[in-house]
Amino acid sequence: MKKYLYCLMPLSLLLILGSCFHPSEPYSPRPEPWLCSINADGTGFRMIKKVDLSFGTTGFWDIYMTKDDRIIFYGERLWISETDTLSITPITPYNLVMFNKPQLEFTRDGETAYFAASRDLYQMSMETYEFYKITETPVDFSYAEPVLSDDERYLTMRGYNGKSNEPRIASAYIDLLDYSSGYIYAKTWFPMAYQTKIMNGLSRLFVENRDGFASVSLLDSTYTLHLPYPADWSDPFETSADKRYILTRDRQPYSHYAIAIDLNDFTQYELGLIYRYSDRKPIKACKDVNIVFFFDDYHIYKYDLDTHIKSIVIGPSDNLGVGRIIMHTPTWDGSKVYFYADISIY
Repeated sequence: MKKYLYCLMPLSLLLILGSCFHPSEPYSPRPEPWLCSINADGTGFRMIKKVDLSFGTTGFWDIYMTKDDRIIFYGERLWISETDTLSITPITPYNLVMFNKPQLEFTRDGETAYFAASRDLYQMSMETYEFYKITETPVDFSYAEPVLSDDERYLTMRGYNGKSNEPRIASAYIDLLDYSSGYIYAKTWFPMAYQTKIMNGLSRLFVENRDGFASVSLLDSTYTLHLPYPADWSDPFETSADKRYILTRDRQPYSHYAIAIDLNDFTQYELGLIYRYSDRKPIKACKDVNIVFFFDDYHIYKYDLDTHIKSIVIGPSDNLGVGRIIMHTPTWDGSKVYFYADISIY
C-alpha cells in the first residue's frame, strides 16, 4: 500500500503544478527599451527604434529637441538626427568630453546652443555645428549648466570643485556681448546657490538654494527669500515661453513635485509628482508655448501654464505596458513628445 502511495505523490504534485498554468491567459511580454514619440493629446503613439548596441550612439544621458524638430542625444558626445528616419550623426568630437549632468540651452531663434564640456562652456551654431570655447576655467574647477537670461545677454553658470574666499558671491556669469565674465554679489550671506537665472527686465538674479526660491537685486545687492521649500540641487531652471514662470522641483522627504513659480507675485503651483531618482531632467518646458511636460515612473503629463490644466499624455493601458519612463523632450510648439522608456505591447 505504501508503494502505491509513494507513486501517487509525484503524480499529485504534477497535477497541482499543472493547474497553475493556463494556456488561455494572456502572455505579458518583457518590457524593452525604446525611443518613442506621441502627440501631446495622447494619440499617434509610435515606437521609433529599440535602444540597444545598434542604436547609433555609445550611450546617452538625456534628449533635446531643436527648433526645426530634430532630436539631440546628449552623452559623452552630442549626436543629432531627424526623427522620422533615425540616422544619428555625431556633432562634437571625441576629444571634447561633455559634462555628465546634461544641460543644453538654446536661444529663442534656435540658431545657437550652449553646453558644458571639458571643464569649460561652449557656444555652438545649430546650422553648421561649429563651436568655440567661451570661458577660461580656473585650474581644478569646472563650469557647467549654462542658463540664459531672459534677454539672452547673460549666461549664468554653476562652478564645481572650486572654492571662493568671498562668501557673498551669488553667481558667476558671462556677458555674451563681449564674453567677459564676472560675479554677482549679495549684501548678506545666504546658503550656496543651486540654480541661478538673470532676469534683466526685473533687474534680479533668481536663486534656488537649500532654503527655497530667492532673488538678489542687481541694483542694490539685497538678498530676499520669496518661497521656502526643500529644493533640489540637480536640475537647472526651466523657464516658460513667456518668461513668467520658473519651473523647478520641491524635494519632499519621500516624494518630489514639479512646481511652477509665478515671477509676478511668487504664487507657487504644484504640478504633480515626478520621478525622483533620475539624473535626467524630469521637467521640461516648451520654448514657443506655455506648456510643461514632466514624468513620474510610468506616466508623462502635460501642464498648460495659461489655463493651469493638467492631462496625461501616456501611461500604462490595456494594450501598452510602460515599465519605466527614462527621459523625455517636447517639441518647441508642444505638439509632440519624444521619450525613452521601457515598453511592452500586449
